[in-house]
Amino acid sequence: MMLNLIAESESGERQHRNALHNLVKQTEGTVRIASAYVTDIHLLSGIKNRDVRLLTYLSKMDIIGGASSLDSLSALLKAGVQCRYISSGPRLHAKVYLFGDQSAVVTSANLTGNGLDKNIEVGVHLSGVAAHKLIHWFDMLWKNSADELSLAMVSRWQRETEAQRAEYAALRKKIEKQPMLPGEGSLSHGSATKLHDLFEKAGRFFVCNTDRKWSPDAEERMRHLGYAAAWEEFRYPNHMDKVGQGDAIFMFAKGVGIIGVGRAKAHREILKSGTPDRVMPGIPTLEWRVPVDWLAWKKDRDCYSWKSPNLTFFEVGQDKYFPMRDGVKKHFLDQS
Repeated sequence: MMLNLIAESESGERQHRNALHNLVKQTEGTVRIASAYVTDIHLLSGIKNRDVRLLTYLSKMDIIGGASSLDSLSALLKAGVQCRYISSGPRLHAKVYLFGDQSAVVTSANLTGNGLDKNIEVGVHLSGVAAHKLIHWFDMLWKNSADELSLAMVSRWQRETEAQRAEYAALRKKIEKQPMLPGEGSLSHGSATKLHDLFEKAGRFFVCNTDRKWSPDAEERMRHLGYAAAWEEFRYPNHMDKVGQGDAIFMFAKGVGIIGVGRAKAHREILKSGTPDRVMPGIPTLEWRVPVDWLAWKKDRDCYSWKSPNLTFFEVGQDKYFPMRDGVKKHFLDQS
C-alpha cells in the first residue's frame, strides 16, 4: 500500500491544495468527497461532465455561523457536482477525498478556504485495499444515510436564514475586533515583545490583589473583561488614582503569587452599585477599576512566587521593589 504524507507548515506552498488539485485533474473515474464543512469552490472548478459526488453535514447552526456556505454549495451544484447531505444522527465529521477506485486522501482539511489555504493541516495519501474500503464506506453513507441537495432547497434556506446570518456576521465582526485573552501557556512572539516593552517603558508599576479567597469569580471576570478592580473601602485608594495609560499592572493571587501582567489602557474609573457593565454587578459597593490589556496570564503552578503585603491595590515602582519587578520580568519572559 502506498502511503504519502501531506503536511502544511506555517509558511510555504500549500501542500493540500496542490495535491488535491492534481489528483482531481488526473482522475478519470468518480471523484468522491466527504467533508464536514464546505466553503471552497475552486478545487472542483472545471469539472463539467465529470462524476463528482460531495457528501457533507448540514445543520442550521452551521449555515448561520458560516461553517458551510450556501453560496458555495449553490455554485458547486450549478457546476455539476452531485451533492448530498446528512442532517440527523451522528454528525459527519470526516474529511476524505477519493479518486476513482485507486487512491484516497484522509486528512484534517475540510473542503473550505481555511482548510485548503490557511490552516496547518495534515493528511495521508493512500492506495490499495484501504482506498477500496473507504469507497465502500462512502457509498454506504451516500445511499443509505444522505438526502439529495437541490438548488431549490439551497435557495429556500438562503431566504430563511438571511436575517440570522447577517446578525451572526455582525456579532463575529464585533468580537474579532476585541483583543484576545492571554493564554496560560507559552507567550507568542508578539506578546513577548509587548511584555518586554512594558517593563522597559512603563512609568509606574502596581499590584492588584485578585482576592480569590473572597470570590474566585471576580478574578476570572477581571481577566476576561480586562480590568483590575476593587470593591471595598481599601487602603491607599490614591495609588489607583495615580494609574495612567501605559502603566504596568501585576495581578497577585494570595498564597500563590503573580499570575498576570498587563498594561493599563486608561485612568481609573469608579462605578456606583447598579451601574450597567460592572465587573461584579451584584456587589453593593463602589467598583474601583482600571481597564487593562492583559499580556500574560499563568496557571498557579507557573506563576511568579511572591508574598505580597496584605493590601488590595498598591504601587511597586519604588527601588525596594526592584528585585520583585525584575523577577517577574525574567520569570514571564523566560517562559515565552
